[in-house]
Amino acid sequence: MRRWVKAAAGTALAGWSRRRGDGLLVLTFHRVRPDEGDAGRPMRNLETRPEDFRGLLEWLGRRGEAMRLEDWIAGGRGKDAFAVTFDDGWKDNLTWAAPVLRELGIPATVFLATGAVDGRRPFWWQGAGMSDGEIERAKVGDGRALAEAESRVVAGGAGSEEFLTWEEVRELGRTADVRFGLHGHRHALMDRMTAEAAAADARECARLVEREVPAEMRSGVFCWPNGNPRADLGAGLEGLGMRAGVSTRWGIARRSMLEGEGRWALPRNNVDGALARDRGLWGWLLLKAKVGMGRQ
Repeated sequence: MRRWVKAAAGTALAGWSRRRGDGLLVLTFHRVRPDEGDAGRPMRNLETRPEDFRGLLEWLGRRGEAMRLEDWIAGGRGKDAFAVTFDDGWKDNLTWAAPVLRELGIPATVFLATGAVDGRRPFWWQGAGMSDGEIERAKVGDGRALAEAESRVVAGGAGSEEFLTWEEVRELGRTADVRFGLHGHRHALMDRMTAEAAAADARECARLVEREVPAEMRSGVFCWPNGNPRADLGAGLEGLGMRAGVSTRWGIARRSMLEGEGRWALPRNNVDGALARDRGLWGWLLLKAKVGMGRQ
């Protein structure tokens, strides 16, 4: 859909059917950093400029109430409530996002891919020499391109310095209202793994987070890598102390979703750099979430 149509629809309907009661708009961010440096680096759509990050949160704060994801899962409610989450564990969450969160008084949840944090293993696409389109196709292809790229990943390789260290994780938890959840150890696509391998990956992630992150900073929420959930791991995640899981399906999280297996795939709404930069599309973000327009 053309940008101007999205903007017009969002402007006209952003106030339609405002959320009351049990609903929660969960936002997904990855990186917050200035728009500078290597213009050729991959996946720049994951990056949000600090000024755009602040502007969007201020806009949402005027419309509703920021909540911790964990508090909502535990039964909390808020008027037009929204929650901020980050995937992966990027260092710029501390250097650029945390000051904004602290100043605005907004809590957040960071889902840690422990292979990147503890093992200093960059993600396969960071050094793959692939275009963004090729990266996305590798995720959904027959697996050969993905396996080849993953085989070249070296601990401590280029890009590993872009992730938080454990001390920085704890600093982030101390200096901003941030809790930490699980995002798998290898950040592997769990729906492409055997159940045993996926469970082992989740256990290793949980072990490291339990070892390094104080209990009061842990969220008890699991984030599926790439948003690909699988229902057969729910019991195992519960055994690791998880209360819920989040996907990448657009929509508003509802209290009824916490009943049964639905709690392992709560919807979240991705905010990429282009959307955050274009204030005319912020209403479209709300509208798209309200009507659950598929998956980002």
